[in-house]
Amino acid sequence: MASEGCKRFNLVSKLNNIHVEDLQYVEKDLCFYELVSLGFLLFGDDRVNAEFALQKLLILSNTHKGGGCGGADLLTKYISVNPRNWRAQLVEALAIIGARRVLRRMGFDWNELHQHYLPHIGELSLHVHPLLKALYRVCERLKPAQAGQLVLRVNEQRKRPEELLRFYDFAYLEMFMLDWISRRIITLGDRVANGADVDVLLEFFKFSDLDALKTLLIETIMNNADKQCISNNAHISADNMEAATENNNMSIPAKTSTSVQAYANDCSSVRSCDLTMNEKYEVRRESAGILLIINQLIFQRDPDPKLKHLLPEKPLKPRHGSDVDKERLKKVFTDFGYRAQEFENLTHIELMHRIRETVKLSFQFDSLIVCILSHGIDGSVYGSNSIPVEIAEIEHIITGEALFGKPKLLIIQACQKDESPINEKRKTNVAPHRFGDMVKAMSTVPGYAAMRHTVDGTWFVQELCNAVERFGDRRHIVDILIAVNRKVSERRGNENEVMMPISSNTLRKFFYLPRRN
Repeated sequence: MASEGCKRFNLVSKLNNIHVEDLQYVEKDLCFYELVSLGFLLFGDDRVNAEFALQKLLILSNTHKGGGCGGADLLTKYISVNPRNWRAQLVEALAIIGARRVLRRMGFDWNELHQHYLPHIGELSLHVHPLLKALYRVCERLKPAQAGQLVLRVNEQRKRPEELLRFYDFAYLEMFMLDWISRRIITLGDRVANGADVDVLLEFFKFSDLDALKTLLIETIMNNADKQCISNNAHISADNMEAATENNNMSIPAKTSTSVQAYANDCSSVRSCDLTMNEKYEVRRESAGILLIINQLIFQRDPDPKLKHLLPEKPLKPRHGSDVDKERLKKVFTDFGYRAQEFENLTHIELMHRIRETVKLSFQFDSLIVCILSHGIDGSVYGSNSIPVEIAEIEHIITGEALFGKPKLLIIQACQKDESPINEKRKTNVAPHRFGDMVKAMSTVPGYAAMRHTVDGTWFVQELCNAVERFGDRRHIVDILIAVNRKVSERRGNENEVMMPISSNTLRKFFYLPRRN
């Protein structure tokens, strides 16, 4: 108990250390998609504020999609909207959207925030309106195509065409949500969701077979109907949420919409049953997933003096032969049904952004494969601007909620010599179960170089593709990687160079690639 009290005191102290002057730097550190999510969580609980935030974001959308959003002044405006509690609500919102880098710079410990705010539980919140948090989860989970269908469905029901939002990027569904809130198409109700009306969303989820999203909104309203129940079960686990909803007989606010009442009655009739775990993941050819290939060929040195200490001592040379690896990976995995997305020469920011966007698109698929071909140092890979990105940070993104319980394969072809200019190692303070169902295959053990032929490609990628091509739908991926380790370790270079790949996994089932045609 004393330890808990110290943690809360520590958190309060850090909150009080946030000053108004800090907000411009926080905003500058956020990419456009992060600022959209943050603006939605902070301004969405009032229709006038929602309209203000929407107009600000529409202006920014033309110029800031690729980088920081300094100058928007959204956070400064937020203080006038919420002068008493803005610090706590800002930090909770940053935790919900997973802005770990920004929170670390503000002096917060992610594990502490994770335990306090429970950002991984969609139905519960402390300061952010609970329905806003649930709607943010909806935006995260819907693919752009599904979001587009939802927008079209809502637009069909609007009587005034002149009121339609002149914005067409469905990847930023929060923008449309702000518009619907400002026009009362959806209503959040009070702080405990009394008077909430999200019928238009529930109907869409019902007829689109998106039962998980429908349940998320219903349980959010039910779980927040009784504040005493929330305080008594503030740390209820996600696995027990369904049992708690059924067994506690939570009352539903009398003023909630009729659709919520009807759906809740349907949900209450569902009883838990014994589940038998399958021995292998279901990875179907038609929905196998995305194959993301980031191919770093040419490297520049970032001119920002603030990043100078992260640059390697010597300029990074072009990676001749990497195109051979890229084409081979593409051919091998697309034969199993994966949809290839290729990107070249991404800076460290662009690399992280592309992985995040791919994870967001992967919610409706069965698995994900990410391949990064680059130079590297111990624990990191390089962006095309010669700034290293920590592999642990990449793993955090890939193991987000969008693919929880589904297999993820991270393939890294890069040297891992111990020459890192990074002084502060990232702490992986996150609930451990989140890292399940992950395979990481790296071209070399830490501290050593990886061999690359300028014509034939790298030893590791070529042997990996040989093994996957031969055994992908007949052997467990871990067995395939063991065979790759053996084949690569047996090779010798012109000057008797040797190499040893390394792999690790947290799989809970067998991972076979889909059957080929």
